[in-house]
This record gives sequence, structure tokens and C-alpha cells, in this order.
Amino acid sequence: MKAFFPCAGFGTRMGEWTKSLPKPLLKINNIPLIYYSLFHAKSWGVDDAILNIHYLGEKVKEELIGFKDFQLHFSTEFPEILGTGGGIRTGIEKFWNLQDDFLVLNPDFILFPEPGFNPWPNPEEQKTFDCILYLAKIPENSNYTGLSLKDDLIRFEAGGYFYLGLCWIKAECLSDLEPNRPYDLADTFRQLSAENRLGGKIFPGTFLDLGEKQFYEKYKDTDFSDRLSSEWKEFRKRISS
Repeated sequence: MKAFFPCAGFGTRMGEWTKSLPKPLLKINNIPLIYYSLFHAKSWGVDDAILNIHYLGEKVKEELIGFKDFQLHFSTEFPEILGTGGGIRTGIEKFWNLQDDFLVLNPDFILFPEPGFNPWPNPEEQKTFDCILYLAKIPENSNYTGLSLKDDLIRFEAGGYFYLGLCWIKAECLSDLEPNRPYDLADTFRQLSAENRLGGKIFPGTFLDLGEKQFYEKYKDTDFSDRLSSEWKEFRKRISS
């Protein structure tokens, strides 16, 4: 099982916090953000993953060089950053193939799923959809792009839901994109929606979006161990040793 972690961004919304450190390495309770996503991926059966890197990318590689829970590939984007769509397509070209399917986990989000949750679709869902996004209700006074959800189909229209940074997708959806060129993954989502191939599910649990400076500063010293599964403590010991 495979997963992709978008880690190439400049983190400009984080202000001074990302002047010398890439956003996936900003720490929450002394643990870099990326490890929370890696933890969930491990618990969901992932054994092969790609991280795309660009801004201060060598620091990401240095941090994760000793990670042993599953295989990590680093897809370096140079000289230009490729966006999420271009980054995924280029990573597939380097390490996987277009017959694969995989999860995408955005490290900006710390997820607290209900016990037993697993994002992999069942066989019927895999026949019906080429991609499934996990959604949450838009909080008050936020500026997320609104999506609608009806009969398990996502539409890009005024709605009360937003994309939570977690999805399952078939690599063949990106086959019309050229490797090593920039693309926005949202454009692929829009195309799939128009073709009735973009599914949606409400994420069963809670979350924190720490991709904004004020939210990161609010929670950076918080211990979330009691909101994660029991395996978190053992995982934390391994990555700290």
C-alpha cells in the first residue's frame, strides 16, 4: 500500500517559523509535523511512500534518513516547484507506475480519527470512483473552498464541506499530466467531479489544520497523545531513539 506526502511548499503563511525550516519539520510538542502523518500511514497499512521536496528539502531528508517503519522515496523538485499535481505525477514517474493507487496525506493536518477508521475504499467504491476525498464541515469564520456532497459525489459548488488533506486516488487519473511540469491537483479533482468519478466521505473524527501561523503557535506545545491511538506512544519512542 502506498502514500504520498506533499512536502515541497515554501510555508510562506508561517512567517518567520519557516525562514530556516520547512513546514513539515515544524514541531508540535517537540515532534515534527510530518511524523503525525507518517504515524497514520503506518497504522493504515502503508509500506511504500513518496515525499516531494523543494524548499529546504535536504533538511527533510536528513530528518527522515533513519525512519524505518516503511520505505520512503524522496522526489526532489528542481529547479522549480511543481505544485501538488505535478509533484505527484513526477514522483509516480520516478518510483511507481500508473497502475498504482495510493493515499495522499497533507502534513498540515493532524488527524484524530475514530477507532477503527481506515481510508482505503472497498472494492465497490474502487469500481465507482477514481478518487475519494475526506471532508469536514467548514468551521465558522474560515475561508476554505466550499464543496458540496450529495449521493457520495463531490461538486465544486457552494457547499458546507472542505477537503481535509486526506484522499485516496488512482494514479491513472494523472496520466494526462507530463512529469516534471507544474500542475494543480485541484484541477484534476474538478475534472473527476465533472465526470462523476470524484467521491467524498465525511471524515469520522476531529482534526487540526496547522498550516496557518496563528494555529501553529496556539498548539505547538500541546501533547496530543491522549487523542491518538495507543500505538502512538510506541511510535514516538521509535522516532525519538
